[in-house]
Amino acid sequence: MLASPGRLPNGQEGMSRRVDRYLEREVRYALVGVLIVLLMVVLGGLLTDVLNKIARGKVPPVLLLSQIGLRIPDAMTLLLPLGSLIAVLMAYGRLYRDSEMAVLAASGYGPLRTLRPLLRLGGLLVLLQAALAFYIAPFGREVAAKMIIETQRSVAVAGLSSGRFVELPGSAGVLYVSRVSPDQRSVEEIMLVRERDGHRLLLTARTGTIEIDEASDEVVLKLDTGERVDGKPGEPNYRRINFAQADIAFPRTQTDSGDDPRQSRRTAALWGADDVDSRAELMRRLAQPVVLLLLLTLAPIMAQSAPRQPRFDKMVVAILLYLTYTNLVELARVWAVSGTLPAWLGTWWVHAAFVAVVVLAWGRELLAWRRGRQALAQLGIKP
Repeated sequence: MLASPGRLPNGQEGMSRRVDRYLEREVRYALVGVLIVLLMVVLGGLLTDVLNKIARGKVPPVLLLSQIGLRIPDAMTLLLPLGSLIAVLMAYGRLYRDSEMAVLAASGYGPLRTLRPLLRLGGLLVLLQAALAFYIAPFGREVAAKMIIETQRSVAVAGLSSGRFVELPGSAGVLYVSRVSPDQRSVEEIMLVRERDGHRLLLTARTGTIEIDEASDEVVLKLDTGERVDGKPGEPNYRRINFAQADIAFPRTQTDSGDDPRQSRRTAALWGADDVDSRAELMRRLAQPVVLLLLLTLAPIMAQSAPRQPRFDKMVVAILLYLTYTNLVELARVWAVSGTLPAWLGTWWVHAAFVAVVVLAWGRELLAWRRGRQALAQLGIKP
């Protein structure tokens, strides 16, 4: 009598538990290494993005490290599914190449048994992914946004830095100062360029002072002994005027940091909102644990390889699969927001299609396993 693909003959359960722990340990070690490598790559992208925002005056320079640190949980929501898939392919793929999986299969360790240690570890990973998506990542974005607003209220980071072109808040123009005094109260060699509706204004001055208008919450830059140029040379409305004093006012709080404000909203607030954008953000967060779970379920099938098969060919397939799946989820979310698809359908049709792929892959694997065992039984070999 043949044992089912999910059960071992009596007396081998102890060995089964040891094999489960062995497989789980291999995947865990591979996961830690993969996540470290992926995180180092993503940190470079985060650093570039934050530096770009600092250069445009959207993020104060003093918040460089804190902004990167607070955005790591958000990056982990993208890295955890991909890292888990690659870790399983590395761990299980090595076992297939070293013929350890063949030995386990000959001992009655069926395909479903290779899935069990993944489900235990995957359960923890799914809970971690849900915590990151629903609470930790939005909280990090919320704290990061508050830090930017609070820091930008100080005069020291009102958009003025020595020797740097800065885009002022509120579309007030691009400002350059060659030197800012240590007390952040005076500046030297100032140039301001504004362009609105095709009209260009250029202000230059030798010195200036900084004041704060608490009533309007604006920074007032008072320029002394300068020149104002309106328009372009050769145009009829071109003017060039010298002035003794001129005031420039702009908001001291940057209203747009370049991030989607809905991503920093609490999940509880999204549940209670009825607007399309909030529902779309909620769909994005709900999809992340589902993506991780389905990728982990399919990973043992993808990890199967012959002893002489190239080691990293499955990695390319895994990355392409991850990108296709996540991009389809994002595309479905955009279609739901734009009204191309019904809002109630959301992104669930993508997950349903992927579930069908997983069921088909496991169905073929279990069918092949049963046929192989029946063939061995006909030859008088009892696995």
